[in-house]
Order: sequence, then C-alpha cells, then structure tokens
Amino acid sequence: MNDPRYRSSFGFIDLLFNLLIGFVFLFMLAFMLINPVAKKETIKPKAEYFIILEWDGEKPYDLDLWVKDNLGHVVSFRRPDDALIHLERDDLGTINDTYYDADGKLVYLKENRETVAIRTNDPRSYLVTVHFYNARKNPAPLIHASVKLIKINPYREEFHKKLFFSQEGQELPAMTFRIDYNQSVHVKPTEELIIKDEIIRKEGA
Repeated sequence: MNDPRYRSSFGFIDLLFNLLIGFVFLFMLAFMLINPVAKKETIKPKAEYFIILEWDGEKPYDLDLWVKDNLGHVVSFRRPDDALIHLERDDLGTINDTYYDADGKLVYLKENRETVAIRTNDPRSYLVTVHFYNARKNPAPLIHASVKLIKINPYREEFHKKLFFSQEGQELPAMTFRIDYNQSVHVKPTEELIIKDEIIRKEGA
C-alpha cells in the first residue's frame, strides 16, 4: 500500500528520541568529567593541648620539637601529623622572619616559636624533647629555650621548663606527661630521648 495517508512517522520519531537520549547522556558524561565530585575536606578536631617551644628571636638557630606518645606515634618536622598530634608551626630561626607592611617598610619579626597541638583528650602519655637542629653556620654559644604545656579548656599552664643548649645536634628532654581517664594531666621530669644523640642536618649544611 503506497497511499501516503497510511504511512507511519513513528520510526522517524523513535530515531529522533534515541538521538536526543544519546546527546543528553554524552552531555552529562562530559559535565561530570569537567566537574569531578569534590573530595570532602578533612576537618581537624579542636586542639586540647599546646606544646610551645620558644627561644631567642634574634638568633638564627633552628630548634625543633619532638613529641612521641605511648602508642609509638612520633611528630616532628620530619612527620608533622600523626594520630591527632600536629606540628602547627615549624620555626626555622630567623628564616622567613621578615615581611613588608602596608607602607612597603621591611619589618623584622623577632620571635622564634614552634607549636605542637594535641587534638584528643584520650588517656595517653607523651614524651617531649627539643633538638638543636641547625646553627646556620654560626657559632653556637649557650642558648636557652623554654617549653610550655598548655591545656586549652579550661585554659591552664600545666608545665613550664627552661632548657640550655651548648652545641648543635644536642637533644634535651623536656617532659613526659600523662592524660588520665578524668582528663587530668600529670607531668613528670624525664631523662628519656626520642632521637638520642643523632645529629640531624640538612644536606650541605
């Protein structure tokens, strides 16, 4: 039967519909490739304790905090994050201690401070030492540093100790402390070391 009145257009409509579906699918695929699903950011728990190391802000010397818990996690400039212990600031002495203010004037920040945050109140014990990492090719006379243990909530200084260094590469014990099940802090003096007498230097230093 060749009468045009009896010819069907459904086949052509089906073809157009399939082409439309294919186009929409390709468009969605291209959009997903251009805009990949964003990864969820890791939100750090709030800090419960700060360990703060301070030394002469006019000296170029680089001192480093080392913290080790009873589970074997160690944090320092070599590994700044481990099991809710975080090196918040690695101070390199006088390096990066200058900036320009709004008037273009060079300002020198006379402060040497390194900070480690502990982001848990779980019962654990911690060992803290300080290492005289680098004298920056300067003579290394006797230099003093101070180490503080601060509890954030409620705010309280749990411990404060002064250390005296006489040579590059020297590691001194600062403290050992324990957090009990009641979130009370117990600090004790110690002679333990983390890196012992190992002298850690940068290549070419």
